[in-house]
Amino acid sequence: MVVRPVVALLALALLLVPSGEADWDPYVSHPGNIPDFHNFTTPQLAPGDSGPFTLEISNRYAEPLEKVVVTMEIYMRADIEGSETIGAVADDARPRVEEGCWTRLPNGEHECAAAPSAQRATFSPGTLAAGEAVRFSTDIHSTEERSWLRCTLLSSRCETGTAEGTYFVRFTLEFNHNGTTRSMLSRGHWSMTDWEAATTDVPDGAPGNINLTALGVDGVIPDSSFGVKEPIPKWPLYVMIGLTVMFAGLAVVFYLEEEGAYPGLNKWLQQQRGKLNQLRLRLKHRERRP
Repeated sequence: MVVRPVVALLALALLLVPSGEADWDPYVSHPGNIPDFHNFTTPQLAPGDSGPFTLEISNRYAEPLEKVVVTMEIYMRADIEGSETIGAVADDARPRVEEGCWTRLPNGEHECAAAPSAQRATFSPGTLAAGEAVRFSTDIHSTEERSWLRCTLLSSRCETGTAEGTYFVRFTLEFNHNGTTRSMLSRGHWSMTDWEAATTDVPDGAPGNINLTALGVDGVIPDSSFGVKEPIPKWPLYVMIGLTVMFAGLAVVFYLEEEGAYPGLNKWLQQQRGKLNQLRLRLKHRERRP
């Protein structure tokens, strides 16, 4: 009589404890079936510029997906000196997004929504039929550092420009498939330790040789990135090209002079040398005057 209440309480406790593991399905989680993230357009921005970030997602299941929600988030910055999470970057030195838009292909149904935060955009196209694709797009905005003089003249607060580097973008995909809610995340949602554990301790038959149960998802989708960098000045290149052309031309002229095949050219060169010698003599004469 005492055992039954204890067993009942244990069973109730197990039911109430949330599971951190995904109940993945071989068909849903197969790498060849999960929604296809493709046709990325990633900008390379100079500080102060803006550019489009786009991608397309195709439903590769034989069944429609319902309540589709895609989230993109800028989560890390890296350069040659190291890397840091986006939270470690000063607020006014982060790139930002203002809205997220989706376009259903090929009929062109279109909708935009304000971004829930400065580094995250959400797309909610609803239902995605079998074989159907949706294009997602948002504009990445960066800021240019204001000089002290400019801030003084404009009587405005001096802002730090967007930090240069490569910015990494992670994705979340949520949908209902045959009445079951599924969740897929990109690599940027896990630490290196968690990722290495999920890719080394892999059970037999795991989709894509990844332990999805350990990660708690139904599939892994790709990350992406974009860059912010001041462009290299072009004038040194133009100078080098000009000097190359000039010296190449002089080489041809002196070669023809040595060959003696063009008397007119030799005469012109002698005249120019004479003028140059006269100029040198005049300069020396002026320097000797008291």
